[in-house]
Amino acid sequence: MDITERYLYRIENEGKKSSFDVLHKLVRELNISADSIFYPEKPSKDSEVENLLRMLSACDERSLEVVKATAKALIDTTPEK
Repeated sequence: MDITERYLYRIENEGKKSSFDVLHKLVRELNISADSIFYPEKPSKDSEVENLLRMLSACDERSLEVVKATAKALIDTTPEK
């Protein structure tokens, strides 16, 4: 990212307000929802799903195939409720 460590430190620890451009870059770089910044008091209903999607987005094609096969096997062997 095109910001200095000092600037990031000031945002995190000194209450410095970032510009929209910097905030946008941070949200994209950290792969987080902007809602978690603007509405921190609002718990995410699907936080586990969001975490899983974040992890999946970091996988390569082969890893995604392994995850998909594993999920299918879990679903196929789980007794219905």
